[in-house]
Amino acid sequence: MGALLVWVLRKWMPITAARGWLLSIFPLMSLGLLGRAWWLVEDKYLSWSWAWVPAANLNISFYYDALSALFGLMVAGIGVLILIYGGYYFADDKDANRFFAYLLLFMGMMLGVVVAGDLITMFLFWEGTSITSFLLVAYKYKYESARKGAFKALFITGGGGIALLAGSLFLGHIAGGYDFKTIFSQAEVIQQHELYWVVLGLIAFGAFTKSAQVPAHIWLPAAMSAPTPASAYLHSATMVKAGIYLLARLNPALGGTESWFWLLSTVGLVTMVTGAYWGIQQDDLKGLLAYSTISQLGVLTFLIGQETEIAFKALVIGVIAHALFKSALFMCAGIIDHETGTRLLSRLGGLRQSMPITFVVVVMAGLSLAGSPPMFGFLAKETLLATAVHPTLSTATSWLFVLAIVVAAAFKLVQAGLVIVDVFMGEPRDKGVKGHEAPWGMVMAPLLPALASMGVGLLPNTAIVATFFGKAAEAAYGDKVKVSLALWTGINIPLLLSMGAITAGLILFSQRSWLIKREERWSFNRVYDGVLGGMDRLAFWATRTQTGYLRHYLAVMMVAMWVLVLLLWRFDWPTLAPFELFDDTRLEFDLIRLVSLVTIVAAAVTTIVLKRDFGAILALGAVGLSVAVYMAVEPAPDVALVQIVVDLLATVILVLALDRLPREQRRAAQTLQSQISWLRAGIATGGGLLVAGMSYMALSTRPRVSLVTPYYEQSAKALTGASDIVGAVIVDFRALDTLIEITVFSLAGIGVFTLFRWAARKHGDHEAAVANRMEPSLAALMQFSIGERPVSAYLQAVVTMVLPVALVIGGIHMLYGHEQPGDGFTAGVIISLAIGLWYVVFGFRETRRRLWWLRPHGFISLGVLLVIVTGLISMGVEGYFLASVDFGKMIGLPLPEGMKFSSGFLFEVAIASAVVGGVSLILDTLGRPAALAVQIHRAAQAEFDEAEKMDSQ
Repeated sequence: MGALLVWVLRKWMPITAARGWLLSIFPLMSLGLLGRAWWLVEDKYLSWSWAWVPAANLNISFYYDALSALFGLMVAGIGVLILIYGGYYFADDKDANRFFAYLLLFMGMMLGVVVAGDLITMFLFWEGTSITSFLLVAYKYKYESARKGAFKALFITGGGGIALLAGSLFLGHIAGGYDFKTIFSQAEVIQQHELYWVVLGLIAFGAFTKSAQVPAHIWLPAAMSAPTPASAYLHSATMVKAGIYLLARLNPALGGTESWFWLLSTVGLVTMVTGAYWGIQQDDLKGLLAYSTISQLGVLTFLIGQETEIAFKALVIGVIAHALFKSALFMCAGIIDHETGTRLLSRLGGLRQSMPITFVVVVMAGLSLAGSPPMFGFLAKETLLATAVHPTLSTATSWLFVLAIVVAAAFKLVQAGLVIVDVFMGEPRDKGVKGHEAPWGMVMAPLLPALASMGVGLLPNTAIVATFFGKAAEAAYGDKVKVSLALWTGINIPLLLSMGAITAGLILFSQRSWLIKREERWSFNRVYDGVLGGMDRLAFWATRTQTGYLRHYLAVMMVAMWVLVLLLWRFDWPTLAPFELFDDTRLEFDLIRLVSLVTIVAAAVTTIVLKRDFGAILALGAVGLSVAVYMAVEPAPDVALVQIVVDLLATVILVLALDRLPREQRRAAQTLQSQISWLRAGIATGGGLLVAGMSYMALSTRPRVSLVTPYYEQSAKALTGASDIVGAVIVDFRALDTLIEITVFSLAGIGVFTLFRWAARKHGDHEAAVANRMEPSLAALMQFSIGERPVSAYLQAVVTMVLPVALVIGGIHMLYGHEQPGDGFTAGVIISLAIGLWYVVFGFRETRRRLWWLRPHGFISLGVLLVIVTGLISMGVEGYFLASVDFGKMIGLPLPEGMKFSSGFLFEVAIASAVVGGVSLILDTLGRPAALAVQIHRAAQAEFDEAEKMDSQ
């Protein structure tokens, strides 16, 4: 709602820091609602579900428990601060309303992820975070780095999203449902299933890409091209935590196995150490913080892989601790960049005097990053170290885990030292860099989470917070978890390891001159570049087949069909059963079938043999009409009727299209036609034989007893009041399909209109340009169209009468579509056919002058809107969209027998309107004279007039 409001009111939003305060109301309301919901839920959960596609067991559902509350409150709480901070950051940017709309939409998508009640709902919001983060990262789209960073993030996380969808479908199939309650109840079944490894790999891959685990971590530093408010939000509380939330949410169902343990532990530890090391190699302050985030995400992934209570205590503490200090550090990095004009460590230094408040905030947040007491980060590191000594592992493996965690912790202390010391201490490395303190509101935003990082462990009453953390850890662990927030628990192994990590970190920081290389000799970015380069090369070779010639495409498709059949065919061809050519009881129909088949073959051959285009078009029309005759004697009257009218309309459209084809192209096509090679003939013959054989096999081996037909026969009259089953299927049983089909049909007409007009204008083929290039006498003749040749009055009279007759026939089809063959589509094609005859006989301008009421776009809009409005009204009556409702019966409207004023009738009218609109656009586009054709025709007409004048003299 907030994003929509910002977008609508973007021109009236204040271009001041007040924007942030105003927009923070939306996440603040979410924060209050989520907090109130948790207060009501306590140790239970809230759930809500709405049947989306009941037949496929798909629902839109939400599930809210302590784990959802933990992440949801974090998303909303940090979101409030980010919006306030963003108001100051973009105080003078009049275009920033677009950014705020993206940010609020991103916030809504992340909240949707953490409160989703089933895998499909979560996936929809999951992909929403990918799209909205793309918009945020690419906000400064004029910069190449922003475009590349956004694409890299979308490419990697989008690939993970596809894997997640596949894994979700497998998991839902195994569990018997997609909702989390069902999945949790089937944990044992899932883990013992033969597809468990597949599910685990796909879902883990989706989570790893979203949460920047090695080797998918490379998108996160590239996303630093986003404005700092987006970076702070993305890194601390939102998108990168989505993968962590997914793994934690599914741990009760997928966790506890050896596969789960080793996969998450290995990937988490590698990511943790990689991010910690590469963070200290960065010169960009935001780049350093980005790698620090990668390291912490590795920590959280590692913790979810453990099956101990202490690990999930460390998980919830680590999630919140990281959100607090990382949001503060990122916002401070933005302040430094905003006030000094640079983020490079090699240029900064000595800012303590000019930016004292920012310095205090960075010190508090940096100490939490380093895991130093008394900060919240120290408690997170302590609990992490307590999980490293795993009770079921060998001593060597357990201490290898401990060593990795200690090394990463030491590197993080170096990172914190670089942020604090190299930025604020000493003398400026670049004398031209001057800093000053930011506005109070801008500093307040990072100050609050920094104070929270220090205050959580020092507050006297932390029982409520500890209880809340315990419930969240319990939801992820699947069993009771006790959480204590006491900083001092005595001298123990975790404390000694923590002191060792701090000592090692201080030593490394003092010797950082040899540790920091800042030269990236190799990284997974080269793999990413290689993958994209390989795709580009494959695309290059694939596009070599895109020659622009239809005959080449047909040849490739036919050869590919034979290759696929030869490689993949696993069935025997059915034997040709003996059959009788004629049945004495239906001799006349068998003769008609035979004649129609012979005509089809002869007409098809004729289309190749004839040299003139017009003759070939007529032969092609004969093929379609012969097919209609065959269908009529099957009997399939509905199909035959549609085939007839569509075939006639196609013939009219092809005739009109001849005027749009340059004569040179038509001559070249005729020349090519006369040079048909044996190779092309062989490919065409082989393709035809293959399709014929496969069709015969499909018809002879398919089940002869239909399961659908009896249902339609029994239900058409009872449920829809329709005697014509085909009509009931189109506008009642499969109404949504028909809505999509008429929309596609309309878009096809709009596409023809747009492409032809764009191409014509590009090449100067429009009336204004032609008139400027022509002689005045010839330009004056432009008021006539190319199609306006002398036509007999008798033909004009016939064509004039055809249109009202077609309108009457079309109206009958719509009125009685449920009682007899014929429907709205047939009605629309019949009316369009009459309009097409007008274009052929009267020409473009005369048709437009006489049929002034013909507005194609209006007909299309009327058709689509009428379907939607009718569907919504019927939903209000019956409870579902596009329900079958007899409005005439409801209001007692007296109508003739067989005629109904129902939702089906309105649907038929809408179909006819959309078809007339789409076809009229095509006719209008093809019937419009081309500039060259006008000049040729007018020149020929002038010669004819001159010859007549001479003859008369």
